[in-house]
Amino acid sequence: PYVMTPENFSRLSVKGAMTAIVLTFFAPAFAQTDVQDPKLTIEAIETAYNEGDFETARSGLQPHAEAGNVTAQYRLGYMIANAIGGPFEPDAAKRWLEAAVVGGNRAGLVLLARVYLTGAPEVSDYERAAQLLEMAVQEDIAEAYYYLGQLYRTGRGVAADAERGFDLIRAAAGADVIDAQFALAEMYSRGEGVGQDDAQSSRWLLQAAEGGSAAAQMSLYFNYARGTGFPQDDAKSLEWLKLAAENRVVLAERILGTAYLMGDGVSADTERGLEMLRRAAEANEPGAQTNLGYAYAEGLGVEQDESQAAEWYRKAADQGLTRAALTLGEFYYTGRGVDKDLQQAAKYFEIAYYGRDEKAAVRLGRMLVSGEIPPADEPELGVVWVSAAAETGDAPARAWLQERAENGEPYAFYRLASLYEKGTAVDADPVLAADYYLKAANGNVRDAQTRIAELYASGTGVEQDYIEAHKWANIAAAGGSDDAAARRDVMADLMTPSQVAEAQERARVFMSRR
Repeated sequence: PYVMTPENFSRLSVKGAMTAIVLTFFAPAFAQTDVQDPKLTIEAIETAYNEGDFETARSGLQPHAEAGNVTAQYRLGYMIANAIGGPFEPDAAKRWLEAAVVGGNRAGLVLLARVYLTGAPEVSDYERAAQLLEMAVQEDIAEAYYYLGQLYRTGRGVAADAERGFDLIRAAAGADVIDAQFALAEMYSRGEGVGQDDAQSSRWLLQAAEGGSAAAQMSLYFNYARGTGFPQDDAKSLEWLKLAAENRVVLAERILGTAYLMGDGVSADTERGLEMLRRAAEANEPGAQTNLGYAYAEGLGVEQDESQAAEWYRKAADQGLTRAALTLGEFYYTGRGVDKDLQQAAKYFEIAYYGRDEKAAVRLGRMLVSGEIPPADEPELGVVWVSAAAETGDAPARAWLQERAENGEPYAFYRLASLYEKGTAVDADPVLAADYYLKAANGNVRDAQTRIAELYASGTGVEQDYIEAHKWANIAAAGGSDDAAARRDVMADLMTPSQVAEAQERARVFMSRR
């Protein structure tokens, strides 16, 4: 089955993610510390914590921890590591949890290890984390098996050992550590540290999902939707998607929110859809930002507001989402929801172009031909854009290419050759195409050299000539084309030694003039 999983350690963030460690904050109770004039007694701290006044509890623990009370040190480290009553402070969390662990508090072993695994530069230490987790495994703490297993999987802090990693994670999974069950599904699916076994992978994936693993729930959404590892079942797929959305998985919120907004596979519920999309968008999920932008642009479930639409499209486009960049480029080009700005339009069209959007290339090509934007920094890039416009039948774009070619831009000849060879928006003309390929090849355009070699070999648009074919394939191969090198070698088998020698000499003469 498909196991949707992030990188191994992206799930090890301490801040806001300590619920896997099942510990009661104020158990066992500890004696009042002998502190000179403490601001709060232990009883007052406990009362504040239980009443939800976490800031008071956190500040109240400080003097007791500084006085050496091990339990206070652990509890203060716990609050800091979990960002309870204040921000997550890696150094402070490490300080107090280390003190507690050195003082004999075993409850802090896994928590301290996770602090070292956060990736925060001031505390990152995989070797120390591994030491702590080895100690916790000796104490038979289930979560420790999981985290230590992850270290053995990746070779961080220990020598990589997939089999040891599997054994540790299997032990944690058997002790109902949900993240371990999900990891075990992944390992069975990949055959990592164990023989590949789809049945076992499916079993553990389902168990993790039923136990509340949001990542496993998303995996099951995809599996049931695609019929991979599980029978295709849209109803079950939707059930798992809803559970993942309830677990605030932003991807799930975006997918489900969009479905509710559009009535796609579920009963339309614009209010619910917009609520989910907004949550995911505010969590910086670009797809949700784009879809929310669309809702504002079209007045779908909200009052139409093109300026709001532009803002949401911008957030997604600035993350590189192609469709958002293309739409925002059009907004700037037409002045929709924003002041018309051709420079900004070109900026976002370029983002969309690099995301392989052909419409963006066409728009940039037309802007370049009309003089709405200056020539591209890389001449070949401008030719590519204008070629995209020419392929739509844009006569000014084709004329621009012709002019550039006649002014000595070999890449323009290459793009024109492609147009006439394929008959894209022009009448196909193999002879003219071959002539343009040859001009581009003489201008040292490698792809043109490869193509003219093929045309000479087949006699398409030119008289068949294996010597010229071998020559151009040899030149292209010298420029780094593996395909041309393979074709050259095939052609050599069809030629006499004297023909090959002549082709090689022609290639040598050409390259000596470059």
